Amino acid sequence: MPEIKLENVSKLIDNKPIVDNVSLEIPNKSLFCVLGPPRSGKSMLMRLIAGLDMPDKGRIFFDGNDVTHLGPVERKVAIAFQDFALYPHLTAFDNIASPLKAMKLPGDEIRRKVMDVARYLKIEHRLTHYPSELSGGEKQRVAIARALVKDAEVILLDEPLVRLDYKIREDMRAELHKIQREVGKNVILMTSDPLDAMSLGERIAVMREGKVLQLGTMEEIYERPVNIFVGRYFGVVEMNVFDGELVKVNDTISLKTKIFEVPIKIARKLPRGKVKIGIRPEHISLVELAGKKEVNFKGKIVLTEVVGSDTIVHIDVGLEELIRVSVPAIYRRRMGEEIGVGFNVEALYIFSPEDGKLLARGGDLIG
Repeated sequence: MPEIKLENVSKLIDNKPIVDNVSLEIPNKSLFCVLGPPRSGKSMLMRLIAGLDMPDKGRIFFDGNDVTHLGPVERKVAIAFQDFALYPHLTAFDNIASPLKAMKLPGDEIRRKVMDVARYLKIEHRLTHYPSELSGGEKQRVAIARALVKDAEVILLDEPLVRLDYKIREDMRAELHKIQREVGKNVILMTSDPLDAMSLGERIAVMREGKVLQLGTMEEIYERPVNIFVGRYFGVVEMNVFDGELVKVNDTISLKTKIFEVPIKIARKLPRGKVKIGIRPEHISLVELAGKKEVNFKGKIVLTEVVGSDTIVHIDVGLEELIRVSVPAIYRRRMGEEIGVGFNVEALYIFSPEDGKLLARGGDLIG
């Protein structure tokens, strides 16, 4: 399978950069995720990797060979689109077989290949059905089967889970992991869902407005997001961000906000003055459930939002935005009820208020 390398790749539409000077290295036999909100450029990036569109600038390499001006067939690429792109007048069997028929393979070989991949994806009992008769998960499997049956070396998946029900999404995440491991192909997943990227990506590129903001493993991006946008976006529940200030009183440096003030030891140089503070909802706890932490304060409950087996508690602590606390249980309280909240300093993220870049983690501040 090829290692894929993009060098300073750009694509413009109406003189507007849709993909803007992107450089990436995608290891061979990997499950690689490109994460970004709508209109971030990830779908165009997929088309450029696939050879459906050609870049205006830059070059694309597969295993060191320049494929910038080659199409999908020459690159041995298969694509499963967000809307599945199934032929409505063809059965599941014929949809899967369509690229093989285009290659003019013998009928018995086509049948063998289709049945092999259908059994692997557990859809052999649905091969005589038309797309209108299939569930969302079955349509997704048919689309993936059509990509796999081509023996492509690179499989590109455009938002493959977005149209699936919650439970089917969970099952398909596990299925995609299994497929990638067992077939040993390059699988590149384009998604706007951070949970997809966190669950699936061996390496992840976070995109916004045509640029790759950060490239790394899930742990690297989660622990040290390059800026506030990545910090907020890359998480199951959006990071809390609020104003703070680094102040010096006598010989003590303190991190001061409207709701707490903590003395710190600076393990790296930081400018005195205003900062933005981030803390993830899963790093904050309710005192009544987990006891007191290094930093504790009180607020009033505005909403308890049950999501599956977890609860997101929205609390008014006197800031411009409500603080979100993620509780790993179903938790109900009355609106307006006062509650204690706490966290440890090492969980904090410190960002620049000017450009939003990460300055330090809490662990850097306490030595």
